[in-house]
Amino acid sequence: MFSFLPKRYILALMALLGFANVYALRVNLSVAIVTMMGDNNKINSYFKDWTSETQGLVLASFFYGYIFTQVPGGLLAERFGGKWVFGLGCLGTTLLTLVTPIAAYHSLGLLLAVRILEGIGEGVTFPAMHAMWAKWAPPLEKSRLTTIAYAGPNIGAIIAMSVSGVLCDNGFESPPHYQRWPSVFYVFGTLGLIWCIAWFFIAHSSPASHPTISSDERFYIESKIAEATPTHRASNILMPCLRLKFNFF
Repeated sequence: MFSFLPKRYILALMALLGFANVYALRVNLSVAIVTMMGDNNKINSYFKDWTSETQGLVLASFFYGYIFTQVPGGLLAERFGGKWVFGLGCLGTTLLTLVTPIAAYHSLGLLLAVRILEGIGEGVTFPAMHAMWAKWAPPLEKSRLTTIAYAGPNIGAIIAMSVSGVLCDNGFESPPHYQRWPSVFYVFGTLGLIWCIAWFFIAHSSPASHPTISSDERFYIESKIAEATPTHRASNILMPCLRLKFNFF
């Protein structure tokens, strides 16, 4: 499937789907929480004590974790490979999404912990993908490849915001309390698991580690990146800049 496409474009399409997935997992609670609080002017007894401040805390808790893995995500991708860091970050977010309804019914504290952990997992995705493009994207194609990949967040958010409302009203009822809003997390979580399995089989951290890439494509990618990679040391670049500065005065 898609064997006619160069491997770098298959990676871009997989990244698009991956970002769409994690952004859908990020925003679905923003819709589901409306139904969680009540439906048809009836207050949901399980969350009746949630004030507007509590709801804001629940929605913001994701970002408390997200902010901490931006820099470590890139470092880990360089050390262990972007495929694994990106994939495991998405997998962690997916699994935590599947247990979100259970956490919400259990306690507010557990739900906040789950959302913070989701943020930690998703926080590595962009740095990891940047590390992958450093090895996969020839300079003249980098804009095209990254545009394809980074269209995913917008697509995922649009789909999730639209579909989540439909699932809250018409989704399947699930135990233990047989309400419909948990179906939002189960549907998107299941789709995320399917994507994760495909990612670990299809994606590779670099052309050199890809078992089925053609020798022509690998040579093209690696040679073009090598041509564009500066060979001068930072000090050799810094000194002319300093000379320009002092000559100006």
